Amino acid sequence: MKRTAIDLFLVCMSLVALDVCGETAIEPVSPAGGEAVALLPEPQRTIMSFKTREERLAALRDGVDGVQVAKKPGWRMSNPLVLRWRAKKGDKGPWRIAFGKDACLADASVWYVANATAKKGAEGEGTVWEWAVPRHNLELGRTYFWKVWSNVRCDGNGHAHGSTFNGPCPFCGKRTKVGESSVADFRTELLPPRWIALESKVGNIRDIGGWAGAGGRRVRQGMIFRGECLHGESVNGDFPGRNRLTVEDAAYLREGLGIKTELDLRSVRETGGTARSPIGEGVRYVNIPTAMYGGIFADGSEADSFGSRGKKTIAELFRCFCDRRNYPIYFHCQGGADRTGALAYILCGVLGVSKHDLDVDWEQTFYPTLPAMEKGNWRSLACFDKGFAKYGGDDTPLHERVRRFLLDCGVTDKEIRVFRSIMLEPAQVKVKE
Repeated sequence: MKRTAIDLFLVCMSLVALDVCGETAIEPVSPAGGEAVALLPEPQRTIMSFKTREERLAALRDGVDGVQVAKKPGWRMSNPLVLRWRAKKGDKGPWRIAFGKDACLADASVWYVANATAKKGAEGEGTVWEWAVPRHNLELGRTYFWKVWSNVRCDGNGHAHGSTFNGPCPFCGKRTKVGESSVADFRTELLPPRWIALESKVGNIRDIGGWAGAGGRRVRQGMIFRGECLHGESVNGDFPGRNRLTVEDAAYLREGLGIKTELDLRSVRETGGTARSPIGEGVRYVNIPTAMYGGIFADGSEADSFGSRGKKTIAELFRCFCDRRNYPIYFHCQGGADRTGALAYILCGVLGVSKHDLDVDWEQTFYPTLPAMEKGNWRSLACFDKGFAKYGGDDTPLHERVRRFLLDCGVTDKEIRVFRSIMLEPAQVKVKE
C-alpha cells in the first residue's frame, strides 16, 4: 500500500510522542532486539551445507539422518516473515504497522491490518498477536525496523473512530487512548540466494547479489535479478505471448525493485517480436537470443537454433551489464533455468563467486531433484567445467578462467573492470582494536 505524506508524518511524530496516557500499550515480541532472522527454509540450508555435488545428490536421494529432505516444502522461496506483538487485554485492533530500513521509519511501508491472529500470552500479560508480511522480499544481511499502533474505541461514546495516532476523536472531539509500541529491530541472515516472490505465477526469481566474490567483497544486491519470462511464449512466432504479470507485480518490479532493463534471452520465435516490457513505461526491453551450457563456448561462425552465435553473443550480452544506466536489470529466458543459468554462471563467476556457490546457485532451480549429471548430458554443470577448463589449469582460479573466456569472446579488460566496479561492494575495512 502506498504511503501518504500524512502517514509518514504520523510515523515520525509517534517515535517521539507516546499516547495521551504517557504509556506504551503494545510490546513488540518478535523479531525484535536485533534478533537474527533466517530467510532460507531448512531444506535449502541443509543441501547448501554439503561441499560436493555428490553429497548433495546423495542427500536429496537418501535423506539426511533418516529425514527425506527432498520431500520437505520450502524450495525456491523464502521463509515467511511473521511479526508478533503483545497488546493489553481488550485491544483487538485493527492495527497499523510501519516497516522500513531505518530507525526513523521515514522510508516505511505502512499497512492497515485487520486480519492479525490472536495467540494467548502468559496469564496477566495480555494477548500476543501475529501477522505475516506479504511477499516481504527482504535483503540479506540488512537491519529492518517495525512498529505497531492499534485502532481503539473512543472513550467518550464507545464508537470506533479508526484513529491510529494521538488526537481528538473526529466524531465527538474527545481525545482517545491509542496503543502504540516502541520500534523493534532485527537483522536478516546473510545467506544467499535472496528469493523474490510476486503475486502471479512468475517464479524462480532471485537476486544474484549476496554471494562472496573476489577478495571477500560481496556481490551487490538489488542490481541484477534473474527469473522466468514475464510474458509467455508466442503461439505462432508472429505475436507476443500473454502478459504473465499482475498490475501489482509490474508496479513492484518497476517501483519496488526499480527495474530499468528487461533482458530477454529467448529466440525471436519464442518472443513473437516483442518490443516492449510488460513491466511498463520507462523500462527498456532488450532481446538477445543466447545459447546454454556447451553452446556458450561455440565460435560463433554459425547461429544455432536459438539464433545465438555463441561467444559473440556472450560478448553482446556482457556489455549490457557494463552500462550503469541499465541498472537494475532483470534477465530471463523461458523458465529461468538453462540460458538464464548459463549467463548467471558467467556473471557471478567473473565476480569471483566460488565454484561451490556457483554450482549450488545453478542447482537451486531444480531442487528437490537434479538433472542427471552423467558425462555427455547436455543439461549439466559438467558442460561448464569442460568449457572453462580450456582457459587454465587446476591451479588457475575459476574467476580468472571466466575472465579469459570473456576476453576470448571479445570483451575487453576495461569492460570487465567496469562490471566488477558496479557489482562488487567495497572491501570491508577492519578496525584495529
